Formats: sequence, structure tokens, C-alpha cells
Amino acid sequence: MKTNCSQLVPVLVVLATLAVAASAAAVDPPKPKGQQVHLFEATVRVPDRGSDDLEEYNFRLLAEVLGSIEAARTAMYETEVGEFSAFLTNNQARRLSKVPGVLKVTRMEDPAPLPETDGHL
Repeated sequence: MKTNCSQLVPVLVVLATLAVAASAAAVDPPKPKGQQVHLFEATVRVPDRGSDDLEEYNFRLLAEVLGSIEAARTAMYETEVGEFSAFLTNNQARRLSKVPGVLKVTRMEDPAPLPETDGHL
């Protein structure tokens, strides 16, 4: 059975469309326009449940403001027992401070960007 190029074109168009959609989904979510993003630290109540993954607990708290666990993972800078830091707008930080389980949200000094190197350490 022979396949000519005109039969492959629709298949290639569909594959290209899926590839573009997948790469667009992998890009960081857009930042709110006109709002600066800063590093905030959240102090949270540690759940009593010993079986609960504390890192996932932090992601779930932040996801209540950002809309998804994936967005929370992207914004998260560091996570520890009882606290985490994340890159947020002032409005997102204010909303996070009202999430049940969050005790305090404070703005931290933004980390300095890594110096550019010429490939040598």
C-alpha cells in the first residue's frame, strides 16, 4: 500500500498543532500585567497528620491562591516544615494571608540574580 504526500499532510498538521499546544502548556503561566512579583515567606500551621506530605501541604495552600498545584510548584522558591517562600504579587500575598492554615506572610528581600559567567567556575 502506497502513501502519498497529500495523505500525510493532515497527519503532520495535527502532530504540529499538538506539539505547539504542549510547548505552550509547559511555559510558565503569565504574570499579572502591571504587577511586580516579589519573594514572600509564609509561615503555616503544621498539620497534625503525620502521614501528610508537608511539602504537598504547602503546595495545596499556595494553590488556593494561584489556582493549581502546578502554578504553586512554579511560584515556590523554597519549602520547609512550617514555612515556604514563593514569588507572588502583593495581591496574591494578601490573599494567601487569608487562607486557613497560613499564619503570616511577609515580604522578603528579593534574591540577587546569579552572576553571569563565561562558562568557567
